[in-house]
Amino acid sequence: MDILNFICDNMWYVALVLIALLGIYCTIKLKGMQITDFKEMCRVTFSSEERKLTSKVSSFQVFCISMGSRIGVGNISGPILAILVGGPGAIFWIWVFAIIGMATSFIETSIGQLFKERKADGEFRGGPAYNVKNGLNMKRLSIFVAVVMIAMYLLGFMSMEVSSMTEAFCGAFDFAYNNLVFGIVLSILAILIFTGGLVKIAKLSVKIVPVMAILWIVVCIISIILSDGGVVNAVAMIFSNIFTVPSAVGGGLGAMLVIGMKRGILSNEAGIGTIPNISSISNVNHPARQGYSQALGVFIDTILCTMTALVILSYGSIDSIMALDMESMPLLQEVLGTTIGSFAPYAVAVFMFIFAFTCMMSDFIIGENNLSFITESRNARIAMYVFTVAVVFISCLMASDSLFVIVDIMLAICGIINVYVMARIGYLGFEVYKDYKRQRSEGVDNPVFKKSSLSNTSGITEWED
Repeated sequence: MDILNFICDNMWYVALVLIALLGIYCTIKLKGMQITDFKEMCRVTFSSEERKLTSKVSSFQVFCISMGSRIGVGNISGPILAILVGGPGAIFWIWVFAIIGMATSFIETSIGQLFKERKADGEFRGGPAYNVKNGLNMKRLSIFVAVVMIAMYLLGFMSMEVSSMTEAFCGAFDFAYNNLVFGIVLSILAILIFTGGLVKIAKLSVKIVPVMAILWIVVCIISIILSDGGVVNAVAMIFSNIFTVPSAVGGGLGAMLVIGMKRGILSNEAGIGTIPNISSISNVNHPARQGYSQALGVFIDTILCTMTALVILSYGSIDSIMALDMESMPLLQEVLGTTIGSFAPYAVAVFMFIFAFTCMMSDFIIGENNLSFITESRNARIAMYVFTVAVVFISCLMASDSLFVIVDIMLAICGIINVYVMARIGYLGFEVYKDYKRQRSEGVDNPVFKKSSLSNTSGITEWED
């Protein structure tokens, strides 16, 4: 564990710097589109035409699937951990890195749309592996990326999310063999969902994800209103500690910056290249359309992280919070218990279950997406179903700390590779943005993309000239 933690920490220092530089560069090149184009992000994402589409995997459906991946355990435990390690000021840096991450997400999502492929089932597939193969013509590296993605999501993230669900469930419902019962029930649900295919998961995500996000915000608002400290005190704590770490927390400015950025990236996934695995399956008229949606996804994810943080900081001073001497989940249950009462453990268990379950659905899509990149064999797909359900069941009974650290290492590897890929072919994303803006300025409500608008079309097969 000491060796793994050493490797993980040092790899993430490199990944964080590269991802931050990529975000700043994209923000400059896109001229602050996070602010100037925010209205367009909302228009594209929530248009009535997109929400009514049922014959294909629409941009809005993919948006909900990707939000299911973003809105997970990290939105609950992530900001709390950031406060415990870096103090209230770490939340400010989560905001900063989310803002530049919106530009990064636009570019990497647009690139994923450019280099996607249509598979035998008629659906699109894309993501980092496809970008490397089609955009850079590096087949060996693309296979490596696909294998890392499969291992990271179907083994690593799946195990982490199931373990979190089991911990919350067993903590709220204490009876003999509760983890075994939960494992059986969850495995059956996993089989029903996974065998339903991409379209079924897309439709289910549209129904679940918006509701769970709104409900979590409502619970947080109620808790903040009923708290002793209040939201004004919470916000003041954040801004008064932007460059300082309270003595009760310990550590220094460097630790606060690192934890703020890392928790933000792990939550919104901007810059590490994972979301294009999902966003590339969307059937859109212009790559920028999905780019806008995923940029907005980073913003919404950050809102949920902020609400969780405000719940904790509304409890009182940072000294009183640290004096409880609790880890993230027990701390949340304790704080919510002082506001919404004894219902808190059950509420947290329900939200943890829903958040983690939607992440599981997204994990499966990403794993399937990368398996189809390597092989479209039916036997390989069946083997993946069996393996994934086995991971779900076993993770309800046991969890490995070393596995979680290995997942962090793989995530850092993905981030480093993604920055390299964007450095090589990211200019095409800027050209996509320019083309979309040109058509909008000409009065076109729904721009249509032609690959002839690009300076380099090699490796792009799914868009007309």
